[in-house]
Amino acid sequence: MRRFAISGWVSAGLALALVMPAGPASAQAPTPAADTLLPVEQLSPSFLGMYRKVMEIEDEIRGHTERYGLHFDLARAVCLYESGGNAGLSSWVGARGYFQVMPATFRSLRVETNIEAGIKYLSQLVDRFDREDYAIAGYNGGPTRVGRRSPMPLETLQYVLGVGHFRSVLKTHERSIRHHASQMQLTTVAEGDDWWQLSERLGLSIVQLRMHNPFLANRQLRVGQLIAYPMAPRTDLIHEWADGSLEYVTRIGDNYFNIVFTLDVDLNDMRDQNDLWRLQTLPVGLRLTLPTAWEAKHTVHTVQAGETIETIAENLKSEPWRIIRDNGIWDQDLRVGTTLRVREAPPRPTFLVHRVTRGENLGAIARRYGTSVSAIQSANSLGRRTLIRIGQQLRIPTLAADQ
Repeated sequence: MRRFAISGWVSAGLALALVMPAGPASAQAPTPAADTLLPVEQLSPSFLGMYRKVMEIEDEIRGHTERYGLHFDLARAVCLYESGGNAGLSSWVGARGYFQVMPATFRSLRVETNIEAGIKYLSQLVDRFDREDYAIAGYNGGPTRVGRRSPMPLETLQYVLGVGHFRSVLKTHERSIRHHASQMQLTTVAEGDDWWQLSERLGLSIVQLRMHNPFLANRQLRVGQLIAYPMAPRTDLIHEWADGSLEYVTRIGDNYFNIVFTLDVDLNDMRDQNDLWRLQTLPVGLRLTLPTAWEAKHTVHTVQAGETIETIAENLKSEPWRIIRDNGIWDQDLRVGTTLRVREAPPRPTFLVHRVTRGENLGAIARRYGTSVSAIQSANSLGRRTLIRIGQQLRIPTLAADQ
């Protein structure tokens, strides 16, 4: 029998995170019965959008989980957490596809699809460790480290918590999630599409599209990608106060990475401003203040009759989303006479690929290519991390851009 309890080398970090009160007790909503159909307002828009995409591949997921003896909810939770149900994603370390499988792992498994690879590999890890929590840690941090009971980085512990949270959400609230996700639509990114074009075509604001597609929010859209969207505009997702501050109230299925990506705020600033730990899940009903303030070189522009966000962005060499986000025009309702602060869009960088060798660090690599440590961190989604590994491939920006 497979054991799912938390103990051993993960117990200290995970147990602290699981019991930590991430917000005031009054902010936490009571847990409804599993068979109660919840209103859509209580469910994370990001989770609904991701789930809608996974619905397109769930038959294949189910077939492989039955073949390899893996729990269906565990497989879906990993897919949701790794890619948000998006097929063509590649990570900064080279992992690919729905299950973010490394190319070498894919080849070693002798399978035909990314979905089968992820499920077969997960099944092997569960069989090896006889525990789902250890298997998930091995999937993210490497099975050798788990086998040796080596200390795990916070990133891996957070990954175990995050996947476990998604698995619990599926177990507890799937009836409501499936009901509302089934009513969402999918469209395919066409040639020439960007977030503004999709917004105009679908009649939804960019912020709503981003909030339902968190893994694509800060990526350049590619032809063929699926965009999930609600059938009608929603007004309940975010709240802007009179002082310009932005608030988001957490829902079932939320995690703070998706909130940060969709609303384009700094992860560490949001943690600091809301007293969040680096190792935790989000309770339902937590009121998050989102740091949207910025200081940078900009042009002051007064909206004239006949202008749109798109034309202003084009004339001032900016981007529609940047204008919307920087000025809090979340509903995209542009009024004549409104004063905007407009930053130019940074030049799109080009990249070289550098393979890390023994003795190198980010500082040395940055000096070699005439760039900065922060630029390399940004290009590889490292956050503030400086730890790199021998053999790791890094994208090196060759055109610096002021943010």
